Amino acid sequence: MPHCENCNHQWAWGTALRKSFTLGEGMECPECGRTQYLTKQSKKRMGIANFFPAPILIFSGMLFDVDIATILALALVLFAAFMMTYPYMMELTDENEPMW
Repeated sequence: MPHCENCNHQWAWGTALRKSFTLGEGMECPECGRTQYLTKQSKKRMGIANFFPAPILIFSGMLFDVDIATILALALVLFAAFMMTYPYMMELTDENEPMW
């Protein structure tokens, strides 16, 4: 679970998930109010986890002749699994690190 780099407060799962849906890059710590940012490594990890289900869905439909309803159900399950694990992949820092 993510924790604030300033006050070392560990965020609850629901708080981390809710804060991830805010617009902008920074997320305010619920304890101290300082703005926290995702680390560069955390952004890369989440980007890979976001991309991973796409080839599975595409190739399962092509190779195994799976109908669209099954592919959509699988996509929903993969999305739910990603959202449940998302807060565990978060790491926070006080500084906004550029990706490149």
